[in-house]
Amino acid sequence: MRKVLEASERRKRRDPEIKVWDRFVRIHHWLLVLAFATLYFESKKFPLHPYAGYLICILLPMRIFWGFKAKGAARFSSFLYSPRETLAYFLEALRGKASYYYSHNPLGAAMVYALIASLGATCLLGLLAYSASQQLGPFGARVPADWEDILIEWHSRCGHAVALLVCGHLFGVLWAARLHRENYVLAMLTGLRRIPRAIPLPPGASHPEAPKDESLFRQKIMNWLNFKWPFVGTLILMGLLALGFLLPIIHFLTGLNKILPAY
Repeated sequence: MRKVLEASERRKRRDPEIKVWDRFVRIHHWLLVLAFATLYFESKKFPLHPYAGYLICILLPMRIFWGFKAKGAARFSSFLYSPRETLAYFLEALRGKASYYYSHNPLGAAMVYALIASLGATCLLGLLAYSASQQLGPFGARVPADWEDILIEWHSRCGHAVALLVCGHLFGVLWAARLHRENYVLAMLTGLRRIPRAIPLPPGASHPEAPKDESLFRQKIMNWLNFKWPFVGTLILMGLLALGFLLPIIHFLTGLNKILPAY
């Protein structure tokens, strides 16, 4: 996919909003956010912690399968870059003139692959540790009990590494929002992104402009969040999702912890 150099004046006009992220990718993304936040911030809650881990164990293979099966921006081949391209994008971004990509940019793509790999390793170590300590989970009592301490230690280290990557991902979203003047959190909620007209669309991409029946109030909110103040809008959405979505659900799940059967 041909790339276009970001220009500050480009975002002063309304580029077409294009359906980039399909429904599966968006639902998968927010379920993964919820599952990891639950098991990381409530790591001492059992069996809630393993159940959240099981959900990630299900979500990861689904995303990998979709990465080969899907079309458009969700497909791995749409954001597969060489180390040279990744370094070139990083240097461009430092100069404030980064190339624009229809799917993930090279740094975002590297983060996606790093998160998939680190989450996979964390899940495997967690399943092994759960088997060694509790003789539960899919491995049952097959893992020697004297492996427990080392497995728990490395499972914890991998979990902290994932948390650092998540922090890096959040920083990258804010950085890109400021650099490209686009609200990427809103894009992961609606599936729509403001794609420069100079970028050729891949097969199957569409141009759904604002719906005809969209209310004036909603138009003004969307314009403010994504066109006028995308960086501030990104911060606002992050705060609203954390306080209005993640924390209440985690609190609810924590209350269910006492009645969840151990496995």
